[in-house]
Amino acid sequence: MTASVPPSPNPETLRREMDALRAERDAALAARTALEADLARATEQASTARTRASRAVIRAEARAMAARMGAVEPADVVRLVDLSTVTLAEDGTPQGLDTVMEAARESRAYLFTPPRPASGAATGTTAAGPAPRAGDPTPFDARTAGARDVKAAASAAGLRWPVAT
Repeated sequence: MTASVPPSPNPETLRREMDALRAERDAALAARTALEADLARATEQASTARTRASRAVIRAEARAMAARMGAVEPADVVRLVDLSTVTLAEDGTPQGLDTVMEAARESRAYLFTPPRPASGAATGTTAAGPAPRAGDPTPFDARTAGARDVKAAASAAGLRWPVAT
């Protein structure tokens, strides 16, 4: 039994197949390079967007805190303080903002109104002026009163109207 020897392939056919495989490999490498560049660009854009968003959140939180602290113009306070040390925690809360805002209140007190006494609702007291009684008249407004209203108010106060000269 003699083993048959397979016919040897044509060298020209092998060369064409090798060239096709090399071209396919080069196209795949070029596509991979383009995809890696796209990935790097997208990662950079995402990082930039994340940084912008966190800066916007920090500025908004600073503006809100300035308003709570009694700033006359909270946007001006935010423009004047250095927020570069403030960072966002994982839960989105700003870290270090309270110290920056307290320092701003101390160093730039003219931007803030003096603190008001806490309301009765905040302190738990209900001390206030006397409550209006039922039937109390509304205050007299001479700017809008007519002649009849002026005469009635004068007589209620014990005055004569019109005054004789």
